[in-house]
Amino acid sequence: MNYLIAGIQLSLLGTLLVSGIGKIRAPRDSRFMVEAVLGRAAPGLRRYAPIAAGALIGAELVTAIALTPGLPFRGFGFAAALLLFSVFTGVAVHSSRSRTKIVCACFGRAASPLGVRHVIRNALLTTMAAGGLALVFTTGSGTGELAGLALAATFALVFTVVIAFLDDLASLITE
Repeated sequence: MNYLIAGIQLSLLGTLLVSGIGKIRAPRDSRFMVEAVLGRAAPGLRRYAPIAAGALIGAELVTAIALTPGLPFRGFGFAAALLLFSVFTGVAVHSSRSRTKIVCACFGRAASPLGVRHVIRNALLTTMAAGGLALVFTTGSGTGELAGLALAATFALVFTVVIAFLDDLASLITE
Protein backbone atom coordinates (compact mmCIF):
# COMPACT_ATOMS: atom_id res chain seq x y z
CA MET A 1 0.00 0.00 0.00
CA ASN A 2 1.20 3.47 -0.77
CA TYR A 3 1.10 5.41 2.49
CA LEU A 4 1.52 8.71 0.66
CA ILE A 5 -1.75 8.07 -1.19
CA ALA A 6 -3.40 7.08 2.08
CA GLY A 7 -2.21 10.26 3.81
CA ILE A 8 -3.39 12.47 0.94
CA GLN A 9 -6.68 10.60 0.64
CA LEU A 10 -7.47 10.87 4.35
CA SER A 11 -6.39 14.54 4.47
CA LEU A 12 -8.70 15.50 1.62
CA LEU A 13 -11.49 13.36 3.03
CA GLY A 14 -11.17 15.04 6.44
CA THR A 15 -11.02 18.53 4.96
CA LEU A 16 -14.10 17.98 2.79
CA LEU A 17 -16.02 16.28 5.59
CA VAL A 18 -15.34 19.09 8.08
CA SER A 19 -16.19 21.67 5.41
CA GLY A 20 -19.46 20.01 4.39
CA ILE A 21 -20.61 19.44 7.96
CA GLY A 22 -19.62 23.00 8.89
CA LYS A 23 -21.74 24.36 6.07
CA ILE A 24 -24.70 22.25 7.22
CA ARG A 25 -24.30 23.71 10.72
CA ALA A 26 -24.12 27.32 9.43
CA PRO A 27 -26.46 27.37 6.42
CA ARG A 28 -26.99 31.12 6.47
CA ASP A 29 -23.28 31.95 6.28
CA SER A 30 -22.79 29.37 3.55
CA ARG A 31 -25.70 30.74 1.56
CA PHE A 32 -24.37 34.30 1.82
CA MET A 33 -20.95 33.18 0.60
CA VAL A 34 -22.43 31.31 -2.37
CA GLU A 35 -24.71 34.28 -3.08
CA ALA A 36 -21.67 36.58 -3.23
CA VAL A 37 -19.88 34.21 -5.61
CA LEU A 38 -22.92 33.83 -7.86
CA GLY A 39 -23.52 37.59 -7.76
CA ARG A 40 -20.02 38.11 -9.14
CA ALA A 41 -20.47 35.51 -11.86
CA ALA A 42 -23.89 36.69 -12.99
CA PRO A 43 -26.12 38.86 -10.76
CA GLY A 44 -29.25 37.05 -11.97
CA LEU A 45 -28.01 33.81 -10.44
CA ARG A 46 -28.16 35.14 -6.86
CA ARG A 47 -31.68 33.83 -6.43
CA TYR A 48 -30.32 30.28 -6.84
CA ALA A 49 -27.95 30.66 -3.89
CA PRO A 50 -29.87 28.30 -1.55
CA ILE A 51 -29.89 25.57 -4.21
CA ALA A 52 -26.24 26.18 -5.09
CA ALA A 53 -25.23 26.13 -1.42
CA GLY A 54 -26.99 22.78 -1.01
CA ALA A 55 -25.30 21.47 -4.14
CA LEU A 56 -21.93 22.59 -2.82
CA ILE A 57 -22.49 20.77 0.46
CA GLY A 58 -23.61 17.68 -1.45
CA ALA A 59 -20.56 17.82 -3.73
CA GLU A 60 -18.21 18.10 -0.76
CA LEU A 61 -19.82 15.22 1.11
CA VAL A 62 -20.07 12.94 -1.95
CA THR A 63 -16.42 13.62 -2.72
CA ALA A 64 -15.48 12.84 0.89
CA ILE A 65 -17.40 9.55 0.68
CA ALA A 66 -15.67 8.69 -2.60
CA LEU A 67 -12.31 9.20 -0.88
CA THR A 68 -13.17 6.75 1.90
CA PRO A 69 -10.49 4.05 2.04
CA GLY A 70 -11.65 0.64 0.90
CA LEU A 71 -14.26 1.94 -1.53
CA PRO A 72 -13.60 1.53 -5.25
CA PHE A 73 -14.18 5.22 -6.02
CA ARG A 74 -10.76 6.59 -5.10
CA GLY A 75 -9.97 7.83 -8.63
CA PHE A 76 -13.34 9.58 -8.87
CA GLY A 77 -12.80 11.06 -5.40
CA PHE A 78 -9.43 12.55 -6.32
CA ALA A 79 -10.80 13.88 -9.63
CA ALA A 80 -13.83 15.46 -7.91
CA ALA A 81 -11.58 16.94 -5.20
CA LEU A 82 -9.31 18.35 -7.90
CA LEU A 83 -12.29 20.03 -9.56
CA LEU A 84 -13.71 21.39 -6.28
CA PHE A 85 -10.41 22.74 -5.00
CA SER A 86 -9.58 24.26 -8.40
CA VAL A 87 -12.86 26.19 -8.30
CA PHE A 88 -12.25 27.20 -4.67
CA THR A 89 -8.78 28.43 -5.61
CA GLY A 90 -10.20 30.47 -8.48
CA VAL A 91 -12.79 32.08 -6.22
CA ALA A 92 -10.12 32.89 -3.62
CA VAL A 93 -7.84 34.42 -6.29
CA HIS A 94 -10.71 36.52 -7.62
CA SER A 95 -11.66 37.71 -4.14
CA SER A 96 -8.09 38.50 -3.11
CA ARG A 97 -7.59 40.62 -6.24
CA SER A 98 -10.86 42.54 -6.07
CA ARG A 99 -11.85 45.50 -3.93
CA THR A 100 -14.95 43.86 -2.53
CA LYS A 101 -13.99 40.67 -0.78
CA ILE A 102 -16.03 37.50 -0.46
CA VAL A 103 -16.32 36.45 3.17
CA CYS A 104 -15.07 32.92 3.67
CA ALA A 105 -17.60 30.51 5.07
CA CYS A 106 -15.35 27.69 3.89
CA PHE A 107 -15.87 25.58 7.00
CA GLY A 108 -19.37 26.79 7.78
CA ARG A 109 -18.88 29.87 9.87
CA ALA A 110 -18.17 33.18 8.19
CA ALA A 111 -14.64 34.00 9.24
CA SER A 112 -12.62 36.43 7.20
CA PRO A 113 -12.52 37.73 3.64
CA LEU A 114 -10.94 35.37 1.13
CA GLY A 115 -7.36 36.46 0.67
CA VAL A 116 -3.86 35.27 -0.06
CA ARG A 117 -3.78 32.67 2.74
CA HIS A 118 -6.93 31.10 1.28
CA VAL A 119 -5.35 31.06 -2.18
CA ILE A 120 -2.30 29.27 -0.75
CA ARG A 121 -4.44 26.84 1.26
CA ASN A 122 -6.63 26.00 -1.74
CA ALA A 123 -3.65 25.72 -4.08
CA LEU A 124 -2.09 23.23 -1.64
CA LEU A 125 -5.32 21.21 -1.54
CA THR A 126 -5.57 21.34 -5.35
CA THR A 127 -1.99 20.12 -5.66
CA MET A 128 -2.65 17.30 -3.21
CA ALA A 129 -5.74 16.22 -5.16
CA ALA A 130 -3.79 16.28 -8.44
CA GLY A 131 -0.93 14.35 -6.87
CA GLY A 132 -3.30 11.78 -5.40
CA LEU A 133 -5.00 11.35 -8.76
CA ALA A 134 -1.66 10.88 -10.49
CA LEU A 135 -0.50 8.39 -7.85
CA VAL A 136 -3.69 6.35 -8.15
CA PHE A 137 -2.94 5.72 -11.81
CA THR A 138 0.80 5.14 -11.45
CA THR A 139 1.10 2.98 -8.34
CA GLY A 140 -0.36 -0.35 -7.41
CA SER A 141 -2.36 -1.19 -4.37
CA GLY A 142 -1.67 -3.75 -1.77
CA THR A 143 -1.96 -4.47 1.89
CA GLY A 144 -0.56 -2.05 4.39
CA GLU A 145 1.19 -2.28 7.70
CA LEU A 146 -0.79 -1.00 10.66
CA ALA A 147 2.00 1.37 11.70
CA GLY A 148 2.11 2.99 8.25
CA LEU A 149 -1.65 3.41 8.14
CA ALA A 150 -1.65 4.88 11.66
CA LEU A 151 1.03 7.37 10.64
CA ALA A 152 -0.95 8.36 7.53
CA ALA A 153 -4.12 8.77 9.61
CA THR A 154 -2.29 10.85 12.23
CA PHE A 155 -0.88 13.13 9.53
CA ALA A 156 -4.35 13.50 8.02
CA LEU A 157 -5.90 14.39 11.37
CA VAL A 158 -3.32 17.08 12.13
CA PHE A 159 -3.50 18.41 8.56
CA THR A 160 -7.31 18.61 8.66
CA VAL A 161 -7.32 20.48 11.97
CA VAL A 162 -4.75 23.00 10.73
CA ILE A 163 -6.62 23.55 7.45
CA ALA A 164 -10.03 23.85 9.13
CA PHE A 165 -8.77 26.35 11.71
CA LEU A 166 -6.38 28.26 9.46
CA ASP A 167 -8.21 31.58 9.94
CA ASP A 168 -8.24 31.15 13.72
CA LEU A 169 -4.54 30.22 13.77
CA ALA A 170 -3.69 33.22 11.59
CA SER A 171 -5.61 35.50 13.97
CA LEU A 172 -3.68 34.11 16.94
CA ILE A 173 -0.37 34.68 15.24
CA THR A 174 -1.10 38.20 13.99
CA GLU A 175 -2.63 39.54 17.20
